[in-house]
Amino acid sequence: MKKNNLIIGIDAGGTKVRGVLMAGKKILKRAEKLHGVPNPTKKIFLESLFFVLNALFSPKLKRVGIGLPGVITKNRVVGAGNVKILSRLDIKKLIEKKYKIKVLLDNDVKTALRAEATLLPKYSSIFMLTLGTGIGAAWWQNKQIMKGSFGTAYELGQMIIDKKQKHFLELEDFCARKFFKTKGLAPLVSEQRAYLGSQTHKRLWKELGESLGIALANITNLIEPEIIIIGGGLNHAWPLFIPYTKKTFKKLVLSPIAARKTKIIKAKFDKWSGAIGAALLAKKPRP
Repeated sequence: MKKNNLIIGIDAGGTKVRGVLMAGKKILKRAEKLHGVPNPTKKIFLESLFFVLNALFSPKLKRVGIGLPGVITKNRVVGAGNVKILSRLDIKKLIEKKYKIKVLLDNDVKTALRAEATLLPKYSSIFMLTLGTGIGAAWWQNKQIMKGSFGTAYELGQMIIDKKQKHFLELEDFCARKFFKTKGLAPLVSEQRAYLGSQTHKRLWKELGESLGIALANITNLIEPEIIIIGGGLNHAWPLFIPYTKKTFKKLVLSPIAARKTKIIKAKFDKWSGAIGAALLAKKPRP
């Protein structure tokens, strides 16, 4: 094995930190740590991060890539979204100081899409979103991640879906953990009750699916990707919501061709997409 050819990829979010140690395309080791609380403090977040890094660290390490939620510019989180503490942490500086290794940062869904795109070489336009603590998104066009004019585009979770009196309702109010939290529920509990036959919980997942279909139709009417990938923690309830997503999507997409040909699929790397993509970022940094 060549000296210093190993890469660590980290996917760190509001509920967990996951990581992989890779040599080329081969995953040598995986590690995962849940924060154990819904809103981690700086201390808890860093404990989870360093736990995973320590589990994966090797003297032959070349670089570390990290995917984080929110808006990232110049290797700093400047718009933290649902994980507010990230805007107060210089993750790159902390890791480089502790491990004496080069660190690269990007948005977590952009890193996840890098990984998923390697499995879909025949597609030139791929849109991805993740359903979890919040909702993130990314767009792959002509073999590169699109970032918008200022490098911070595709925050799909902030898409306005409805208005309640003077309060605007975003997609995250309908398709992320917040949707269940406002009802005093955890997504996993609702999922289990739906599978056990609860009509109330089946209706919740139907509502989530229909709202997601509205968002995907909006995206398709705007940029018309060939394929849409859905990842994130809520994906485990795929059978409960995706039929309603696809039905609503087809009803609202203006172009009959796009409505018929656009594919909607589940992330193939599942929960490891972000970590694998972060490793790819570190392996071959992009501008």
